[in-house]
Amino acid sequence: MKNCLSGLGSALFLSLTLAAPANADACSYRIGPFLTQDAAQAAAQQASYLGFEASGVWGQGGLYSDWSNRRYFFNVFYEC
Repeated sequence: MKNCLSGLGSALFLSLTLAAPANADACSYRIGPFLTQDAAQAAAQQASYLGFEASGVWGQGGLYSDWSNRRYFFNVFYEC
């Protein structure tokens, strides 16, 4: 479990350094896509453990008949 959380923390840090800003004025990054809502929620929780403020998770894509295309995201906010 500890290695898993460490891996998530490293992945989140890498995502923050490589991601494009969601909104430059708001000092936030959009993190994702995640294949499942649970994975996105776990990553958002890990971001909170690392001291970042994280938004709620939301899904995009996937029609009612085909949820397999749905992907999940969240925003991480930080001081400018």
